[in-house]
Amino acid sequence: MNLYIGKIIEKISDGKYENKKFIVKRLKMISGNVHAVISDIADENSEILVALSVLEDKNKFIIPK
Repeated sequence: MNLYIGKIIEKISDGKYENKKFIVKRLKMISGNVHAVISDIADENSEILVALSVLEDKNKFIIPK
């Protein structure tokens, strides 16, 4: 998965809930590992820091078309 700043990604739910959409705000290096700062589309004031490997897992996140 190619991630770009400003790209919208979608977290896949377990089927009971609607998928949540996030926007990638910036990339950050922590202890030599790349992390992404993402924000919920509905609440842009909150930010979540996740490892890039988590975003690359196609069972958890996708890029909607």
